[in-house]
Amino acid sequence: MKKILLALAFVQFSTLSFQQVHAQAWPEDPVVMEVDGQKIRQTEFMKDFMTSVGDKLAKNPQTPEAEKRQALREYVDLYANFRAKVVDAHNIGIDTMVDLRMELAKYRNELAAPYLIDSTILDGLLHEAYERNHYSLHVAHIMVQVAPDAKPEDTLKAFNHIKELRQRIADGEDFYAVSRDEVQRVNPGNNVRPDEGNLGYFTAFDMVYPFENAAYGLKIGEVSQPVRTRYGYHLVKLIDTVSMFGKCDMAHIWIGSRDSVAGRMSIFSAYRQLQDGFDFDQVARQSDDRTTRDKGGRMMNASLNQLPPEYLHVVAKMNAGDFSEPFQTKYGWHIVKLIRKDTLPPFEAMVPYYKQKMARDQRGDASRKVFAATCRAKYGMVDLTKTPVEQPGAKKRAKKANTQVKMQASLDNIYRIVRRKIAYGEWNYSDTLVKDIQPLVRVMGKEYNSLDFARYINTHRKAFDLLDTVYYVNMRYEEFKDSLAVACADERLEQDYPEFAEVVEEYRRGLMIFSYNDKMVWSRAVKDSAGFADFYNRFSKTRRMNAREDSVYFWNQRARITKFDIADSAMLSTDKAVKILAKAQKKSKSSNEMKAMLVKAIGKKGKDDKDVQMVLDMVENGHTDILSADQWKNGIYTRSGKKGYSVVLVDEVLPPMLKAQLEARGYYLNEYQNELDRNLCNSLRDKYNVKINWNVVESIVY
Repeated sequence: MKKILLALAFVQFSTLSFQQVHAQAWPEDPVVMEVDGQKIRQTEFMKDFMTSVGDKLAKNPQTPEAEKRQALREYVDLYANFRAKVVDAHNIGIDTMVDLRMELAKYRNELAAPYLIDSTILDGLLHEAYERNHYSLHVAHIMVQVAPDAKPEDTLKAFNHIKELRQRIADGEDFYAVSRDEVQRVNPGNNVRPDEGNLGYFTAFDMVYPFENAAYGLKIGEVSQPVRTRYGYHLVKLIDTVSMFGKCDMAHIWIGSRDSVAGRMSIFSAYRQLQDGFDFDQVARQSDDRTTRDKGGRMMNASLNQLPPEYLHVVAKMNAGDFSEPFQTKYGWHIVKLIRKDTLPPFEAMVPYYKQKMARDQRGDASRKVFAATCRAKYGMVDLTKTPVEQPGAKKRAKKANTQVKMQASLDNIYRIVRRKIAYGEWNYSDTLVKDIQPLVRVMGKEYNSLDFARYINTHRKAFDLLDTVYYVNMRYEEFKDSLAVACADERLEQDYPEFAEVVEEYRRGLMIFSYNDKMVWSRAVKDSAGFADFYNRFSKTRRMNAREDSVYFWNQRARITKFDIADSAMLSTDKAVKILAKAQKKSKSSNEMKAMLVKAIGKKGKDDKDVQMVLDMVENGHTDILSADQWKNGIYTRSGKKGYSVVLVDEVLPPMLKAQLEARGYYLNEYQNELDRNLCNSLRDKYNVKINWNVVESIVY
């Protein structure tokens, strides 16, 4: 199993950052191995080796050369097995499985997203996000909800209302007071906070992009103009900024005394102890924070919005290990010790994260739009609705007659079938609505017609304020053309970007191998009961009881016990319980009958059915504390508790023995899978004539 899992390690997503391998110079790229006639050269092999194993060993100057050579040789064998499995998986059609193809398509789409946006605009957005990530903003907001697909009159009503709220603030009303009024208006009778609308601290990508833009464009104390997001209209007030990123681990001492003088004396007393060298964990026991004082005051992995603003300003100026001077908040007096805080990584390290975020973020819309326009020109898109009919003198006649030039195609049919109800999700579309099917767009040798466009509208319905169907159709038509242009670029990604093709291919291979191993090894081992039984019979005979590495295949000494727990010794003494059970044992009473006898002896002193609890169990020596070292023999033994006690009947003691097939199934199944994999790899090497050029392998230096 270990080797199978190691084979999966070939699927690495860091191919793009692969560093040049320092190998012995050859006149040409030598062949490391051949699999089914495919030549695998040193450059290809070393890229996988360095990414998976070699780079870590090469960067460690303490790694012995012998260890590096051994790692290389082992990897050659693993890689040969891996490539043979890839060939066989392809030959038996593993890569045509529906689930695999869907998973690969999903991954490819995610990987492709950063390639399908304009690089210039993207670069600006990346740097904008990085600059914003240096700061966290403390904001409050007031929101007037309006759905993205609201009717025009409802949208206008919400916009006018948010403007009225802003005017109240501009006239001098308190922001939070206006926010409380708005919450009460929407939900009469609901409890509201004094700081209703306070969102705490956030940074880039934590909020929707229009909201983020508004907040980062404000000065402290300013209130934004109305901001439209998919949730409605907002007013944003910037309360504070702090130079902080991510999360932090800290410890604190909090004195929450209502007497400010007493609180100040207590916190400064604690501060002097810290200055005198007392351990922070010890001093923190004086804290009024009951949840942390027994843990040294620790608050681990705290988010910015979980902490009071004063904490953030103090921590922003501290280094790990520092403790602050006492400071005061509305909650009392505090001392903070910084354990760890996140710092913003270099820009280059953040780029992959930003690109992943932008693939689903509104800020990527502008760069996607520019990219689509570039693709229209690059791939020679022809819009037939804007291409005149090719007739001699047509333009001159139209100009002379003061009429429009006739185009090769028209959207008139689409204008007729789209109804205003589409804005509210009530358009009942069917292909039969499209009566005049005509080509609309030509690109890369393909034509797309009015039926394709109608289906696009139906599939990509968007919430909007439908003021005019012609305007709406024209807007969707531009999007349709953009999607066709970007699809052309998408189709050519593997051709235009070899590194992209390489990562996709590695992922495809990884999915294939996972499914292949499951089919040929893992699931087969689970389902093949006869084969597993045969393996157990062969393998179990080679196990040795005194060998440490074989200990998991054997039971230690075991005892079959019946344990009775008496809740309260005042109800029934230990001596009496032992006498009752000893007598019952001589008469071969069942465990249930024994329990009934104990309950009867308790009688009216009992409280409920939990007075006597019974457990039948098989316990193993070395894995239980129920029996002491001298109690591993038949007999009756007692154990005292806080209030009650336990009586343990040892009914049978079993000697150490080999575990049966079902008892050690997990361990044997793992070994059986390893055997199946070894046999499979050996057969595949013969089947596909695997040849390893060890002279090339031994010449590699890394």
